[in-house]
Amino acid sequence: MSFLSINKIDNVIEIAELVYGKMESGITNKPEIFIDKLSNYLEDFNITGRSSVNILHKYIDEFSQEEKAELIALMWLGRGIADGQLEDFLNLVKQVVELIPQNYATTYIIERPLLAKYLRNGLQKLDTWTSSFS
Repeated sequence: MSFLSINKIDNVIEIAELVYGKMESGITNKPEIFIDKLSNYLEDFNITGRSSVNILHKYIDEFSQEEKAELIALMWLGRGIADGQLEDFLNLVKQVVELIPQNYATTYIIERPLLAKYLRNGLQKLDTWTSSFS
């Protein structure tokens, strides 16, 4: 990835799990744990109240267009859209730029309840590729 940092991806995964729960295990977070963890992000984003999806939206909305394109491509990769080649990720980024309007990218990302799972799966595929070049 040329623009999107692993740190930002990890933050998106963490916030998405707070918002949607850990869906891959079939067990969602308890409300009190959710609110406790979420409060850490409330200070970071200067948001008050319990508008959890807005926190995810605000965080991702601050990404550059290139970062959003890479995030969506990583999400698509994690959903199994590509065959698992590094070139597939680069092609997915190009497709995102062509298919997803810039003003809709953030909304497109946050509308996926399995966002954390898709990103983790995508990272696993990318890790496999990058470790083979080491």
